Amino acid sequence: MKTMLKPILLLLLLTLIFNTVNAQRQIKEGIVTYSASYDLPADKKDLAAGLPSEIMCFFRGDSTAAIVIQNGTTIKGVSVFKDNYHSMIIDFPSIEKKIFVLLTAAEVAEERASNPELTAVKGTEKQVVNGYNCFKTTVTDKKSGAVYEIWLTNDIDITPNSVSKPVSGFGGVPVKFVTFNHGLKINAELKELTETSVPPGFFTATKDYEPMSYADLKAVL
Repeated sequence: MKTMLKPILLLLLLTLIFNTVNAQRQIKEGIVTYSASYDLPADKKDLAAGLPSEIMCFFRGDSTAAIVIQNGTTIKGVSVFKDNYHSMIIDFPSIEKKIFVLLTAAEVAEERASNPELTAVKGTEKQVVNGYNCFKTTVTDKKSGAVYEIWLTNDIDITPNSVSKPVSGFGGVPVKFVTFNHGLKINAELKELTETSVPPGFFTATKDYEPMSYADLKAVL
């Protein structure tokens, strides 16, 4: 009996160890930080100095907020993708002005229209990127035919944010990847992930923020 049980127990032990080592870590609330660099066309090279080299994204449940600081101005872009909700909470300390912008569905669609339409093919190549076990995936823009390589992981499970969302539906969490905003290509890399509480009310604007339409905001920028 002992002889028969030994290989079964060994198999169960190995299975337990394997599953423990490779278990996906689900994080429902926290902060993810990305490094960012930009591929700018010749007519937009002068924008490089004003673009952030780091983007922090806070998340809790389905709510996410990407925060960037440009020339002293803090811009918080809030998204709840399942509800197609997108807003901007902007603080201009130099002119002591706070603005809240809620985008309409039509405005969201218009902004997305300039982004690529991506399809993906999972590859067999694997690599450890910033401590995450990743697999390579090749994505192709159906509009232009451009091809990009991205690295995804199943080590973790987090809510997609405005940085990762364009390449989040391809079987894993993006770790080293390309993403797009207003048609601008961004090379992004997940640098830090912290499981922590996000302060209450973080995804909403307080009463001291002045409502403004997206059209009016673009007119003054």
